[in-house]
Amino acid sequence: MKSALAFTSIALSLFAALPQQTQAEEYHLGFRIAPRISTLGGGLEVAQGVTPWLGLRGGANYFTYGYEATESGIDYDLDLNLLSFGLFADIHPFKQAFRISLGFLINGNGIDGNGKPSGTTGKISIGDQDYSLDSIELDLSYNTFAPYVGIGWDTTFGDYDNWGFTFDLGVMFSGSPEAQLTPKGTQAVISDATFQSDLNNEKKQLQDELDSFEFYPVLSTGIVYQF
Repeated sequence: MKSALAFTSIALSLFAALPQQTQAEEYHLGFRIAPRISTLGGGLEVAQGVTPWLGLRGGANYFTYGYEATESGIDYDLDLNLLSFGLFADIHPFKQAFRISLGFLINGNGIDGNGKPSGTTGKISIGDQDYSLDSIELDLSYNTFAPYVGIGWDTTFGDYDNWGFTFDLGVMFSGSPEAQLTPKGTQAVISDATFQSDLNNEKKQLQDELDSFEFYPVLSTGIVYQF
């Protein structure tokens, strides 16, 4: 019995003398960089693990695209402009790749363009009337501050791998876009009371159609390199 106790005591002493791996040493909380493609445009993010269950991430996105569209009978040449900067806290509840993200974006997304006179009449139809205008400028803008919530994966989080994959699915609360219509033409037409009434009705109709677009879906994927 005494021999067994002595052996156990020696074994425990030897185990205690061995280097003990802490929880922090089990994770490589490295600095990461990730080029991405998303519904916010092309982007670049940087991230840093803080603890085995928490990381911080920030990045920028940009994209522009020109197209033609008809809205309320007016033909527009439009430019979609996506520009945003984001900052997020990533919670890893299982201390692995899966994450729940909370944060915000500085939102510069918007649409601008010009309404063109009709090719047949040379005028722009607003309401039930045709008006002799050079053009009508359209501008749609969103709230600058946009909260974000989402889920995602980063296969390099807590790992020693240099290369990995990232994916995120979330929603940005950008608020309803605000519509502005600015006519370009002679002062006689623009200052006309009937024209102003039709223009205000056109703007109200457009704004009513946009009021339901308060949330912007964010789908993002990319490649990660970890230092």
